[in-house]
Amino acid sequence: MPASEKKEIRRIVRSKFPGDVERSAQSKAICRHVTAWEVYRNARVVGGYVPMAHEADVMPILQDVLASGKTLVLPRCGKKPEMRFHRVASMDELVPGAYGLPEPQENVPVVEKEEINLLLVPLEALTREGLRLGKGGGYYDNCLSGFSGMSLGVALQHQWVDELPADKWDVPLVAAVDSQAIHMFIGTPERIV
Repeated sequence: MPASEKKEIRRIVRSKFPGDVERSAQSKAICRHVTAWEVYRNARVVGGYVPMAHEADVMPILQDVLASGKTLVLPRCGKKPEMRFHRVASMDELVPGAYGLPEPQENVPVVEKEEINLLLVPLEALTREGLRLGKGGGYYDNCLSGFSGMSLGVALQHQWVDELPADKWDVPLVAAVDSQAIHMFIGTPERIV
């Protein structure tokens, strides 16, 4: 799919952003769904991300991971499309990263993706078949290739789309969460951690 077409889809979806009040309400519901989910409760290592202003706010989930004694890992972006996950003991440890988003410091211990039980995945758009459109850097596509844990896309309601043309390197998500529920995708194995 041409990069210009993906850029246009991102623009259209972002133009439908419902505003901060609705984002907050949907985010609270998303966090409740995730923290009550059996897969989350059983996960020992949870991969997260620091959300951008137009994405669902998953910070309460990250704080819950830390408070519950689970291991929280967050990404640190390297040379495209390399991304490594580092163990985080406190959100106060984060420093501005490659894209201005808070990231773990480089000297914090790395956790290999094979050790992650549940990975929260940011997205720009998502289909009911589990195809996601990211920001275009390829970081998560690279990470999801060969990932055997539970990949959970995190979507605000306006980010659902009818279709997304898939490239050969696109890896469908196993599940997604929105303000309504957690959705398992047909054709993906249900993995219990």
